[in-house]
Amino acid sequence: MHNFQFINPKSLTEALQYLNQYGKEAKIIAGGTDLLVQLRNEDDKITGVKYLVYIDSLPKLKRIEIDKDYILIGATVNHVEMASSEQIGAKSNFLSKAASMIGSPQIRNRGTIGGNLVNASPAADTAAPLLTLDAVIQIESIREKRDVKLKDFFLGPGQTVLKDNEIVIGIKFKKSDLEKSGTFIKMGQRNAMTIAIASIAVNLEVRQNIIIHIRVAAGSVAPTPIRLNAVEEFLENKEINNKLLEEAMKKVSEEVCCISDIRASAEYRRYVSGILFRHAFKKLT
Repeated sequence: MHNFQFINPKSLTEALQYLNQYGKEAKIIAGGTDLLVQLRNEDDKITGVKYLVYIDSLPKLKRIEIDKDYILIGATVNHVEMASSEQIGAKSNFLSKAASMIGSPQIRNRGTIGGNLVNASPAADTAAPLLTLDAVIQIESIREKRDVKLKDFFLGPGQTVLKDNEIVIGIKFKKSDLEKSGTFIKMGQRNAMTIAIASIAVNLEVRQNIIIHIRVAAGSVAPTPIRLNAVEEFLENKEINNKLLEEAMKKVSEEVCCISDIRASAEYRRYVSGILFRHAFKKLT
């Protein structure tokens, strides 16, 4: 592992100034559960990096806030804090459940929600639930602030729209979306500490057996976590019955743009995605 200069800024403004000064030579570090592995393996992502800017001690980024309309989760809130949050769990527990399924206890105590998204793994467990919540990523640089919809944040495996001089500040979504019925299911090669072969999140509102609102997202089946827009359009305003569910399963398998890797083939992921969707949908109806 190469030597790096560790920088511990006292404020967000100071952290942004370092990023603006060093550009591609600097990397943000918080929990470090992904970055430290990349550093040890001398991954291409850290080529040319000389400075590590530590942000986990900045209070502004380590909060969960609820106002009249929105829930805001700071970028350095870790997965244990997410999983145990009464503010989130009291509304709906599927986002908390996704956080509780990440890695080992050690990883969950160090890894952050911001890092889980910025790392841009197709298998990021928090991404699918947040996609069904129409989540927005809050981003800052020394010069500007901008909001990016999560569905537009991912560009490919390990790639996002984040610029070298920017920091993810937090993730926000409408409180009303979290209050709907939601669930998250993933399948891996073992029961614990597994990376998903496929995962499905569903956010649903039903009135008198009619689907009023539905959002469906999938992880680990495409180069990025994805929303299944065609499935949503097919199901919205439809009456729930067995035939509808069978047709929806087929549409899920058709819409996921499956990848093949060491864990599973594309064909298997297509099949499993439909099965996971059926399990998730039945849990909510």
